[in-house]
Amino acid sequence: MRVKLTKKDVVWSYLAQFFSLASGIFILPLVLKLLSTDEIALNYLIGSLGAMVALFDFGFAPQFGRNITYVFSGAQNIHKTGIQTVESGEEINYRLLVNMIYTAKAVYFRIALSSFILLSTFGTWYIYEVTNGFQTVDHVIWIWATTIVSIFLSFYFSYFDSLLIGRGLIKQARISAIISKATYILFSITLLLLGFGLLGVVLSSLASSLIYRYISYRFFYDEEFLQKIREVKIDKVLSKELFNKLWHNSSKLGLVIVSAYAINNLSMFLAGLFLSSEEVASYGLLIQLVGIISMVSGTLFSSYNPTFSYLRISNKLAELLGTFSFTIIVYLLLFIIGSTILIFLGPIILKFIGSNAVLPAVPIMLVYCLVVLLENNHSNFATLIVTKNEVPFFKSSIIAGIFVAVGDFIILKYFSFGIMGLILVQGIVQLGYANWKWPLVVCREFSTNYFYILKLGLKVMFQKVKVLI
Repeated sequence: MRVKLTKKDVVWSYLAQFFSLASGIFILPLVLKLLSTDEIALNYLIGSLGAMVALFDFGFAPQFGRNITYVFSGAQNIHKTGIQTVESGEEINYRLLVNMIYTAKAVYFRIALSSFILLSTFGTWYIYEVTNGFQTVDHVIWIWATTIVSIFLSFYFSYFDSLLIGRGLIKQARISAIISKATYILFSITLLLLGFGLLGVVLSSLASSLIYRYISYRFFYDEEFLQKIREVKIDKVLSKELFNKLWHNSSKLGLVIVSAYAINNLSMFLAGLFLSSEEVASYGLLIQLVGIISMVSGTLFSSYNPTFSYLRISNKLAELLGTFSFTIIVYLLLFIIGSTILIFLGPIILKFIGSNAVLPAVPIMLVYCLVVLLENNHSNFATLIVTKNEVPFFKSSIIAGIFVAVGDFIILKYFSFGIMGLILVQGIVQLGYANWKWPLVVCREFSTNYFYILKLGLKVMFQKVKVLI
């Protein structure tokens, strides 16, 4: 079965990102206006803890998604490293597929349980510290308890995204996300206006997770698919073998993810302990808005991930390079446009809505956008490398994560550089290796250079525009 991205998939992917963006457009102004500075800061600190427990995924999400794509493409075996090239028309191995799904469910339940334990212990201590003994924010204990349950369920249900995308049901995956986000937006606005404060936001997140699970289940387990797997039995031995094979690369990706947290999120966690609530709110707002820009800019790239895996396993390398180049040029153009709008119009809009949090100074925003642009660019190239079922960058990622973590602590503990210091630490460390290394590896594999990839991307983009016109 060919996993191919259709125009409808692209449209639904952008609609899904629109609803993610809408949560910022419609909810963020209410959050900034109706919540106190302490509540805004706490909201971002809770987000940093959520990002921390996301480390428990340890690289399984991309591994499950990619290998499920392999199975649906006709692969009869899963390998620790490398891939099995398949011919078109290969039958789906449903025994392998069913046991892959069983393994995913088992793994994610254990991950969710581990995150629940960590948040209930260490997380509770952290929230106690940053809220001055549960004093600075009303109903903080209920807010935190609801957050723990919400993160547990969100984590456990997240394997459905790998299942849907791995099967090529990209439109259905995006519809699930849209309905889930719409639920979150509607509930959040209603509860904020009713005076529930931050508690209303976390309750909305909980409702969103439950809706996502219900819709995703109905999409993936349609009647046709259930008929094909109904007689297939779970093989515990095969499931264990699959886990061991997936763990080989997941363990490496997991270390990369831990390093990515240190590079991108640990600064916010440490900021809660060293900086004022006003600075934390400002930094958190910048991260959130640039994150929205990154998400929108990378929508096309992430939508094409199953196609990258299919083209790789089918050995269609010329088509793979052209498709990849197209997604890279779209990412760069959208990110640059979005960053420009944020830097010049962001402060004006915040002042207009009467926000209780402000963005950092323009030089800080400019440097941060540049750092994130380069970070996402090399991450896209690294993602293409992973389609070979290889993870050559895990050692360098660990080293970078250590340097950033130590650098952030030193900057906050012993200097007064504030937010700019945190951003410069991240940028300098990444510029020293990752920013140029992984684009170079891809260029060498395809015997090309970065400028040719941009040129090819523009060519493919114009061809697609002509077809649409």
